[in-house]
Amino acid sequence: MNDKILFVWDFHGVLEKGNEKAVQELCNFVLKKFGINREMTLEETLDWYGLSWFDYFKSLVPDGNPELWQSMVKKTLSLQKIGWDIIKKYIKPQDFSEEVLKIIKDKGHQNIVLSNSRPKHAKRFVKTIGLTDYLDEIIGADSHDSSRIHNNPYINKEIHDIKAEILNNFLKNKNYKKVVAIGDRESDIRAGKSCGAVTYLFFDSKINKSINKTRADYTISDLREILKELED
Repeated sequence: MNDKILFVWDFHGVLEKGNEKAVQELCNFVLKKFGINREMTLEETLDWYGLSWFDYFKSLVPDGNPELWQSMVKKTLSLQKIGWDIIKKYIKPQDFSEEVLKIIKDKGHQNIVLSNSRPKHAKRFVKTIGLTDYLDEIIGADSHDSSRIHNNPYINKEIHDIKAEILNNFLKNKNYKKVVAIGDRESDIRAGKSCGAVTYLFFDSKINKSINKTRADYTISDLREILKELED
């Protein structure tokens, strides 16, 4: 049997921190461009964090229509330089993320990212905070707005089903000693459970005041707790 352990990491809110503030600023930038006298609060951003851009704008402008919401999505996705300048202003590595990833890699195990982002964006996010060297693969689930714009095979699927499908396809013809899945949403936990992984729900107590019921095997607020999975 392969003696390697596979660690499957969600990215946003787990390996990184601060992106929620970038999302807030980007949404507010687009709302202003469309002449909408409304601002997204940080509390709303945290409550909705992880939704698609389409669903952000649907929530922010509930009396709008699909054409308006999609136009706002397209505007957001077109903000290449402005968007990444905003993201780089806020996004940082999560506390201890580099240390934990390095220890896992140095011990001969594998780290992959399975992010709810478009594939090219997932890789750029990871590169921006300097974690690329510690990851064996960076996978974007691509469940966001591109499913409404492009011919996306995951259209109309729930994110936990998308992640589960991608993860199980990744694991085909591979024989790891153990799979460990770490995320900050129940969709990450459900995807991990689909392949028999040990599951960890990461809970950032600086951002979230409470935590909902979870099916995760463990709930943690310090990424270093993951390292117990390396113990025999």
